[in-house]
Amino acid sequence: MKTFLKLKSVTILCLSFMFISCDLDLQESFNFEPEVDLTDPHANKTAWEFIQTRTALNEDGSFNGEELNYMIAAIKKAGFEDLYNQAVDTSRTYLLLNNNAFTGNGDVINIVTGSATVPDGETPEQTMERVDTPEKLEKLRTVLRYHIVDAYVAQVPTLAVAEVRYIFQTLIPGDDGLIAFNRNSRWSIQINRAPAPLPTTATSQNENVRAHNYVFNNGIGHFIADPVRNR
Repeated sequence: MKTFLKLKSVTILCLSFMFISCDLDLQESFNFEPEVDLTDPHANKTAWEFIQTRTALNEDGSFNGEELNYMIAAIKKAGFEDLYNQAVDTSRTYLLLNNNAFTGNGDVINIVTGSATVPDGETPEQTMERVDTPEKLEKLRTVLRYHIVDAYVAQVPTLAVAEVRYIFQTLIPGDDGLIAFNRNSRWSIQINRAPAPLPTTATSQNENVRAHNYVFNNGIGHFIADPVRNR
């Protein structure tokens, strides 16, 4: 008897919903407009135009390690403005060396000048004045050339499979200009990470990308906090 009453109640309830639902108006169709802007905010700029916007200082007036003050000075010292401003090849990747990539032991200033320290109050432009011989200038230019890749390297679709090492050519010709990219399962790009088919001088100086996929009208950029190299 109890089972019969339960079934009867369920039947009545279902019929009630059917009659009620018949009186409801159809929902009007509408076009969904997402609040998130998915356009690339720097797509109308060259890499050089973008780099020159990244000069913000910390509140105390010191250089923000994530910005590009030293890279701007280095590009000007090397005379490479045209390399970052060119519009003929739109499929290059620019590895953007932030301020931290210049000012530590083993970083760009140390590689080029032999000194790992930057005196208090010295501006990036003054630092680059210490690149005062043809040999130092060529080292600086070599560092910058290695950080421009002759291919468009985005997480997708370029690095299609996680943990696979993809080899590309930088603006340094030959084997010394080879560079390896991979992405991990969390989509973070890694550069020259073992077991890449590169010399140990490359894989011992591997680096994680800090900020990805800055799309320009002449390529794509990724921020890194240490320089990478092949040899």
